[in-house]
Amino acid sequence: MPIATIDDYMRLARQSFLPERARGRRAVLQYHFAGRVTDSCYAQIDGGALLVAQGTHPYPTATVRVHFDLWLRILSYQVDGLMAYQAGKYQVEGDQETLMESDTWFGR
Repeated sequence: MPIATIDDYMRLARQSFLPERARGRRAVLQYHFAGRVTDSCYAQIDGGALLVAQGTHPYPTATVRVHFDLWLRILSYQVDGLMAYQAGKYQVEGDQETLMESDTWFGR
């Protein structure tokens, strides 16, 4: 199913979450999207549990500012996320290591 809205994106996050890989971890991943979809959401991980919500969390562990379609291409491995970051195509504030580790918490 194509991802066309912030609701689609949040649904995908819920469906692809692998709780066994996130056990013992706590993080809030904040996303601010631009482009075709201009909105914000966050994923709060706490010991293998996931809460995904629209809006802005007051205390994110890492914040990603990215064009929505670029982020979808990174998630589907069409674009290398590290290379795109190093090229300045998106910004990350906060704990970059946790953001990179979070890639293992979601199946694709």
